[in-house]
Amino acid sequence: MRRGLIATAVVLLIATRAPVAFGQCSISMIDNNGTPMLCADTGDAWQWTGPNGFSSTDLCVTASTPGTYTLRVFDGTTNTWSDPCSQTVGTPPPGPSCSITGVDSVCAGSSVQWCGPAGNFTYAWSGPGGFTASAVCVDVSAAGTYSLTLTDRASGAAGDPCSLTLRTLDCAPPPPPPSPPLDVCPRPARWWSGGCAAGSPIDADAFAHVAASVDAHSAVWDFGGSAQGLCALLTQPRRGTPMGSASRQYAAVLANLAAASLGVHDYEGHSVGLDANQVLDGVRGVAAGTTVGQWVESTEHALLGMAGGSSRDRAARETCRRIRWQAREINQGPHTGSCPGQLNAMLQENDDDDLGLAAAGASSLTTVGTSGGNDPLSGGSRMRWSLEQSARVELSILDVTGRVVRHLVSGVYSAGTHDFSWDGRDDDGRSMRAGAYFVAGTIGGERASQRFFVLR
Repeated sequence: MRRGLIATAVVLLIATRAPVAFGQCSISMIDNNGTPMLCADTGDAWQWTGPNGFSSTDLCVTASTPGTYTLRVFDGTTNTWSDPCSQTVGTPPPGPSCSITGVDSVCAGSSVQWCGPAGNFTYAWSGPGGFTASAVCVDVSAAGTYSLTLTDRASGAAGDPCSLTLRTLDCAPPPPPPSPPLDVCPRPARWWSGGCAAGSPIDADAFAHVAASVDAHSAVWDFGGSAQGLCALLTQPRRGTPMGSASRQYAAVLANLAAASLGVHDYEGHSVGLDANQVLDGVRGVAAGTTVGQWVESTEHALLGMAGGSSRDRAARETCRRIRWQAREINQGPHTGSCPGQLNAMLQENDDDDLGLAAAGASSLTTVGTSGGNDPLSGGSRMRWSLEQSARVELSILDVTGRVVRHLVSGVYSAGTHDFSWDGRDDDGRSMRAGAYFVAGTIGGERASQRFFVLR
């Protein structure tokens, strides 16, 4: 009976179809008493696939299930199979929704894994350089746009394709500066954030070049290489996250490396930056002999590993805290006096969850308000520190570039509270201009700092 129906269909097909070249795939659909029948228009052998795992090698097939049927035909003359063609029967269900998960940037020479949604689907990936794949997950490394099309195995319905563009970055640290490393001193994140405001300690063009380098040398962020993007990254939020604090300090390390490579100077003429070959001996948690460049490479991988995850996880919080403290130590520069007069070696940063300005444990440093009408200092002209036991105190006034403008206190003091004041003049008796200043130094061997403003 079935052979009779197929024979009848073939006769009708031959009578009605237009000529089709051998080796070319095309399908005719015939209504066989209300049931669609699909027939190949040519060929010597046939391979059909369709909904619910349907397959056949007949010339004609009965399409009883709505969906998309696909055919390839064999041409015996040329001994080749054609490209597939398809025919939709009825109203098939919509194709599956497509999405691609994975980070959209990767260090040059490395790869990243992207995955489509799990399910009873076939996967058709395409991408740069003729890239194709049919697995649910793929490893991609070449920059460019990749596309994925999902087809439901049960219905044969294909969904709309989705795409994702991969960006490759040069994650290697900038080359070391041509000048000797002792001629270059880093600046902390707070100093770099000063480049975003009026009274910047650095030329705007130099800051813009540093911003572009910071963006280009890390896949942790993507702010388009703009100065505003770096400013947003460096801005200290009122309630920061562990990841945000670590990224802020890490960005300052990259800014210092870029500054050294670009030959950046502040307005006082001091060279700014870090030497990638500088050894980080003495930095907590960093193995002896590790260079700044090696630390940057391992930190980049650590932060990328946490990207998109939760920084509330205890292990992630500890990693962020370690990175933040190490980066702060690196950004404060060497502690051997090779960067004299710099803010880095004296001023401890007030970063995110480090809410106090006082030195830890043995001492504290505060400003004290006055009632006098001629007070040139915002927040009080008198300051005081306290000691739990007799200890040495070294305090100076520094401007925003880290230059010592006035030596205030130097000596051993007894336990208790001690007051001191500053008249707004430098060591030569000259009146200092309005702006931000810091009283900073050591109290009982602990670093301490306090910011205030001179008003004129």
